[in-house]
Amino acid sequence: SGRNKLLGTVRDIRYDGLLAQVSIEVGGQVITSIITSDAARALDLKKGVAVYALVKATEVMVIRG
Repeated sequence: SGRNKLLGTVRDIRYDGLLAQVSIEVGGQVITSIITSDAARALDLKKGVAVYALVKATEVMVIRG
């Protein structure tokens, strides 16, 4: 289950065989996810579509910016 749900907009989507790289703009930052091409098509992902990025992680590292 996802621990964090971030609302954003699809900025770019690139298909490469079985996989799709989806870039989502969230609050001025970009999150990139690799999902299956079938999932991207099933979700009808296109540039400008509103989506949620569900983040599931057991650990989050913090570094100075």
